[in-house]
This record gives sequence, C-alpha cells and structure tokens, in this order.
Amino acid sequence: MSNVFSNMLLPNKLSEAVRGRATFSQSGVYNQEVFRYLLASESKRSHRSGHLCQILLVYWTDGRGRGVQMDPHVAMTVMAALPRRLRETDYIGWYHDGHIIGAVLTVLAKDSMAQVTSHLQKRLAEILLSELSIEESRRLQIRVCLHHELEGVET
Repeated sequence: MSNVFSNMLLPNKLSEAVRGRATFSQSGVYNQEVFRYLLASESKRSHRSGHLCQILLVYWTDGRGRGVQMDPHVAMTVMAALPRRLRETDYIGWYHDGHIIGAVLTVLAKDSMAQVTSHLQKRLAEILLSELSIEESRRLQIRVCLHHELEGVET
C-alpha cells in the first residue's frame, strides 16, 4: 500500500499526531509512534470482534542476552524479510526505535493461532539465517505474544 493511500485511511487523531512527520521509513516500515497507535487500535478492534491479534517482535541481543540497538544492516535485512512472510493486512514497524522491530499479526482465529505463529517464527528464522552471518543470526531473537504480554518488553 502506498504511503499516500495509507495516510488517507488513517484516523484523524493519528493524522494529526504524525502531521509533518514521515509515517514510513525508506523501507516502508512505520515509525514507533504510528506503529504503537496501529497496535493499540488493532488490539481494541480484535477484542471487539472476538478475533485475536498478536505481535511479532524481532530484537538483537548482546553476549548476555540483553536487548541492544540493532545493527543497521541487520535491521534492514529483517525489514526486508518480514513482508515476504506476512500478509498485506499485517503492520510492520518499530516497536522501539532502533531496538525492536514489530509486526502486528491481524485477525487470527483462536484455534489456529499457535500453529500460525510457530510456522511464522520458523520460516522467518530460516530466511534470516540464510541472509545474515551465523553470528548475526545467533544474536537475533524472535518472539510472538499477545498485546497484554507486552508489559515485560523493554521500551
């Protein structure tokens, strides 16, 4: 979806919040402010509809397993890989600028949720392993969780 078209679809509250700012990076990924708004909106919508949405988080760790700023090459590789594994209805953006890339996985049936997320994590890990060095891949963490489980994620 083009930036112009997607901006027309954004609610006025969001449009006002990001007026004068880029909502997408050059890679087509939402910035943190817009991504967090879309995550909250999708969570509310899914709660009302009875469908689930989940969030996929990809982050880089140091030698102790703590999340650290992502190397730009690694970030671009992750951002390029995500659209190949996700649907057009899913949102991709910075959950935490420079540190955590997120994807909002929309409209998931409750009974298929575990299978979908397991398959997604596996396929994404395979893609990233083939496109990054072993050391870079080893430092990447991929986590899928529900919106209420985000409280423990570093911001």
